[in-house]
Amino acid sequence: MNGKIQLRLRPLSIQRQRPDYPQVNYVDDNGVQWIELNRGCYRSCEFCWADPNYKTFSIPEIISNKVQIIGENILYDPLIEKKLETLANIKYNRKVVYYGLCNGFDYRLVTAKISRLSKNARIGNINNKGNWKKGVNLAWDNDLSYRNKIKNVLDMFVKEGYDPYQCKIFVLVNYKVSYRHCLIKLQIIKKWGCKIDDCTWNCTKKLYIPLYWDYPEYHKFRRLCREHNINFKGRRSVLR
Repeated sequence: MNGKIQLRLRPLSIQRQRPDYPQVNYVDDNGVQWIELNRGCYRSCEFCWADPNYKTFSIPEIISNKVQIIGENILYDPLIEKKLETLANIKYNRKVVYYGLCNGFDYRLVTAKISRLSKNARIGNINNKGNWKKGVNLAWDNDLSYRNKIKNVLDMFVKEGYDPYQCKIFVLVNYKVSYRHCLIKLQIIKKWGCKIDDCTWNCTKKLYIPLYWDYPEYHKFRRLCREHNINFKGRRSVLR
């Protein structure tokens, strides 16, 4: 296993290099406009491929009533509060715009004001069919000691009217956080009433390469996550 890890990991100086490209802004086949308001993240976490050369972009012209916002850590933008206020007031064809946040919020940077501005701006999730739901995504990549911090942030959004059944917690698997600890995370997330997204580290779900977990652990955890998420189907309507 150690040999496989060494073959797949590259020095951070190589991992972090990213080619520059224009601001993302296009409309997909479902009529959802995809835009980029930021790119990268300052944290340089060892498990993440986000570009540490953080940059921000102005809000482009909005030409759809559903807009998917991409970017690894939107909350590092020094103008994020102003941008959320602006997004809240934009209309297209005399109708309000609903936004999806592709990578979710960094719970370490969320404040009560951010949760309130997000609600006012109709920040939620847009699925691959172009349907919007009023929910947020948070990542629990670290160990179990962060559970209270994440729950406090989740409570901020719930206080603003977000339904925990439409919120999703990203959990990193096949990494240094063990299978046993991720099982505990799953039980905690069930108690919170949220969905879970098992994010596979350094390989894909279809082409799984055991790094820190063996295949039986990975297969079982994926099955448990799917079974958990199935219980949420049909519980809330979506905007079509």
